[in-house]
Amino acid sequence: MILTNNGSERLFKKSSLTVALSSILLAGFSFQGVAAEEGEVKKVERIEVTGSRIKRADIEGSSPVTSIGRLAIESSGVQSIGELLQTVAQADLSGLSQLTNNTNGNDGSQTISLRNLGDNRTLVLVDGRRFLALGGGQVDISQIPIAIVERVDILADGASAVYGSDAIAGVVNIITKDGFEGVSLDATIGANFEGDGEYKQAGISIGTIKGDTSLFLNISKSEDKEIGAGDRDISSTPVAYIPEARGSAFGLYGIFNTSDGFKSLDPEKEGAGVRTADDFESFGTKHRYNFAPTNYLKTPSERLNIFAKVNHEFSDTLNAFVDFTYNQRKSVTQIAAVPLVAGFSGPQWEIPYSKDNIYNPFGEDLTAFGFRTLPIGPRTNIQDYDTYFITGGFEGEFEIADTSLFWDVSMSRGDSSRNEHGENFVNLQNLRNAVGPSFIEDGVAQCGTADDVISGCVPLNLFNGETGFTDEMANYIGYELNNQVKTGTTNFTANISGEIFELPAGFVGFAAGYEKRTNSFVDNPDSVVAAGLSSSNFSEPTNGSQTAEESYFEFAIPLLSELPGVQSLELSIAGRFSDFENSGFVGTDPITSKFDNESFKFGFTWRVYEDLMFRGNYSDTFRAPSVDNLFAGGGEGFPSTQDPCNTTQFPLQSANTQALCIADGVPDGGSIQPTGQLRSLNGGNPGLQPEEGNTTTFGVVFNPSWLEGFDMTVDMYKIELNDALSSISAAGMLNRCYVQGESEFCGFIERRGDGRVATIRTSQFNLDKLEVEGVDFNANYAFQTQDYGNFNFRLNGSYTGSYRSAGPDESINDAVNEVARIDSDILRWRGTFNTTWSFDDLVVTWGMRYTSEITESCSIPENFLEDGIATRELCNMRSAISEDNPSGLNRIGSVTYHDLSASYALPWQASVRVGMRNIFKKEPPVALNPFGNSFYSVHDIPGGTWFVNYKQDF
Repeated sequence: MILTNNGSERLFKKSSLTVALSSILLAGFSFQGVAAEEGEVKKVERIEVTGSRIKRADIEGSSPVTSIGRLAIESSGVQSIGELLQTVAQADLSGLSQLTNNTNGNDGSQTISLRNLGDNRTLVLVDGRRFLALGGGQVDISQIPIAIVERVDILADGASAVYGSDAIAGVVNIITKDGFEGVSLDATIGANFEGDGEYKQAGISIGTIKGDTSLFLNISKSEDKEIGAGDRDISSTPVAYIPEARGSAFGLYGIFNTSDGFKSLDPEKEGAGVRTADDFESFGTKHRYNFAPTNYLKTPSERLNIFAKVNHEFSDTLNAFVDFTYNQRKSVTQIAAVPLVAGFSGPQWEIPYSKDNIYNPFGEDLTAFGFRTLPIGPRTNIQDYDTYFITGGFEGEFEIADTSLFWDVSMSRGDSSRNEHGENFVNLQNLRNAVGPSFIEDGVAQCGTADDVISGCVPLNLFNGETGFTDEMANYIGYELNNQVKTGTTNFTANISGEIFELPAGFVGFAAGYEKRTNSFVDNPDSVVAAGLSSSNFSEPTNGSQTAEESYFEFAIPLLSELPGVQSLELSIAGRFSDFENSGFVGTDPITSKFDNESFKFGFTWRVYEDLMFRGNYSDTFRAPSVDNLFAGGGEGFPSTQDPCNTTQFPLQSANTQALCIADGVPDGGSIQPTGQLRSLNGGNPGLQPEEGNTTTFGVVFNPSWLEGFDMTVDMYKIELNDALSSISAAGMLNRCYVQGESEFCGFIERRGDGRVATIRTSQFNLDKLEVEGVDFNANYAFQTQDYGNFNFRLNGSYTGSYRSAGPDESINDAVNEVARIDSDILRWRGTFNTTWSFDDLVVTWGMRYTSEITESCSIPENFLEDGIATRELCNMRSAISEDNPSGLNRIGSVTYHDLSASYALPWQASVRVGMRNIFKKEPPVALNPFGNSFYSVHDIPGGTWFVNYKQDF
């Protein structure tokens, strides 16, 4: 009988204890292993393991792979793959959290990033094949229901030579269930201990094997309820425990730029009636608006998942398969109502409040004004996702000279559409009309003048506070937007592998293959947004595609065996050759580009004796820029930037810079820059080339014969990346063009006829260097007792020693180490420790999750607590004063969360499972740098959660 520990690596020693504990070991975190009892195996199955394309009997490899099996998934109580991967020490959580921690909220999607290198540098596979990706190349793993997952493999190594582009930080391979027979119903309910964030899930799995055909079908539906930021103290204000001072200047009492300074309505004068200038006072803290409570802390969503897998065996050597996935997701994001920022933002907000408006009490044109449009309502985006992905193909084997070779061919097609409906935004053209001149005729307020009436317009009153902002006014300037995003992929793959001939030390493993895939991405923004007339920033459409053709080879060559100090020594070699063709649009101009790459990998495994093995790899890595990187339409922004050619800066420049300015249409003496902000459009760059680098790993595997049931691995890694994509800001574009004289950047700057900057296009370039070093460690210990059941202990940890980035003119060796640095969220330590106890039909798991400390600069003056501005001290290292941190530091201490779950097998083929995450309701430490929530996404939402699951098999 073959016991395969869910496809992990190590060859467990043949012992009665190992066999007895297999039900525990095979289902938890595992790091190696296949076992066999002597005398039972006549034909050994060849299988493919994550990290290699070679199908072989000995699945021991040079790459470090961690597997999370089905029992570990169930006992953890997680409700999604994203939640499961949050427990993986190598994950940095940048795409996994559903926290609303930016001004656009979170749309419910979840992506995985390893090593702090970004989710577009981690490759996600499903059953060893690529899955439908987003426009940026990432995979939304929330599309894959956790009910169909048999295990998840995490390859913590560069694997571009084996799998192609994107596998820089590593590979996550999601293995789905196979060979299931019967019917299984399951249902789960759960919630936060505070009574919100409810979760419901129900599903059915059906599996049958009829003759040569097998079918597996899973249908599941789930619903996640929201958690409001206002329902937790730490997120109920923009900065925790500061009730007013850090609120928005654009509130319900308005802010108006008058000839006498910035004025706001006296809060005591809020209400009906005619307002005069005397009802207003200088803007101050009491006029600020707390925008935080409206935001969602946790994104609500509803999901319907359908997964089907069909296999038909034509003969012992030919099999056909079809896999189908359908995902429907509806999610809702919500943030505070639109702030009117006329005169405070970009050119589309240059909307004066006319002195001839019937509500304007100041008797002068107001060139700048602000107000919170609470009567319109909070900004709500409803996203409807529909995704399908289907793969069909054939696989089989044939013999040549008594050697079996395995082959497969498959074709995949996937499409995803996201229709986004936004409510409670502002039409800026209607706003311009509503604050322009107005008059009253027959007791009815009208926009325009008696000679030029603007039909349908309702004059806007912002001078009586919320009371003066009527429903009719809200209906006129408010509008609903609609965006649509579509992605598609077509993949063809053909592979052949096997053990092709025998050397004195063993069989040589071989794999080769060909892949062709095409990815497309289309983003059509709302027509009002695209016209620059929406309170949501202007953005351009995106339309592009990318086709890749790749071929690869891989060898596993046994060099020595059965020698003193060398039980086995194997060399692995892999190579991949890739050609990319890209086509799309920049603005309305069609653009095409090409690039190619060659990646190689060299690895070894050296088993000194049965208990001890060393392994290592040196591999090239690369990532092709995605369709979004290449062709993304410009998204509008208004950074604070000084044009070196403006009238203030021009006299300070060198003669060469002045000449470059004049040559670009700027008048001698400089052009006028009316505000400190310049309009930028951040989009794609069709001239990008692949990121390239290399990864080195060296590890040890130890499974001592004198301690049955114990194994451990320690793997050191170093990732070096050149030509990494890096953005150049608007200021950087201006500086490179005019001050440094780099003409290739001047084409990104558009000027008006009078020489003023109209738009600066910003983008990414192949500029940076990255270097990451660290150590991963895993340990597993299992034993059984005669009277007290079986025990299993699992440790998964990661230490990041160095994380450095440098620009094109800098040495990586001189770059600052970002790990645990002030204001860096790159953690030095992450880890999990789990204890599982099983006794008859009862299984109990206690889990611990650890994250190390973070230190940030203190942006809160010391007098805030003393003056009553803050309700508690927010910086715990006031004495750590420096020139860069005059108010000291804030230390965010290490956090350990505790989770508990228990399951019991009932006599009628059923089981019940209950559990709690963050059982002690550990509060996240207060942080000052994150936007909106005052805690980092690496920490749990306050309150802890519970769940109950019931499963019935038939």
